[in-house]
Amino acid sequence: RVEVCLNGVWGTVCGDFWSTNDAVVVCNQLNISSANAIALGSAYFGPGTGVINMDNVFCSGSEEQLTDCTFSETHNCAHSEDASVICIDTQSNCTDGEVRLIGGQNYTEGRVELCVSGEWGTICDDLWGNSEAQVVCAQLGFDSEGSIGVGSATYGQGVGLIHIDDVQCDGDESDLFACSYTT
Repeated sequence: RVEVCLNGVWGTVCGDFWSTNDAVVVCNQLNISSANAIALGSAYFGPGTGVINMDNVFCSGSEEQLTDCTFSETHNCAHSEDASVICIDTQSNCTDGEVRLIGGQNYTEGRVELCVSGEWGTICDDLWGNSEAQVVCAQLGFDSEGSIGVGSATYGQGVGLIHIDDVQCDGDESDLFACSYTT
């Protein structure tokens, strides 16, 4: 959960209009890699208490601090809308073909990320569907029966490289690289 000190008082940030650009600024302010910054709302890491210091935050992504962004000190939020951020280092020792889920409400859902040449990146959702989701779920050790593939950045837009596109699987492949795709 993102909290900021404003006028000497610590408080939360409302998730209205919370975006990847805002998350990038938070990660950079904390001196953590912002290459795969993820913006989450709806009190993803639990609701805060006390003051809500910022609402309607709009960052370009180049600001040094969150308070350098455009925002309102008045709000129409409850703590159930508190903003959260995940800062992920893209160079986090991964193995080619490894997949992970990012930005979901739990470990069984999220944006699919793929490791290529030791670097995490995303997969374009063109042609993405349930068969592709079955492969990812099986690769992660989950029961793939009933897997649902969703697109349109349902779990937040990725940041960084888009490793593959036009993925087409039958659903029984051992990993995504066994499916057809373009780079």
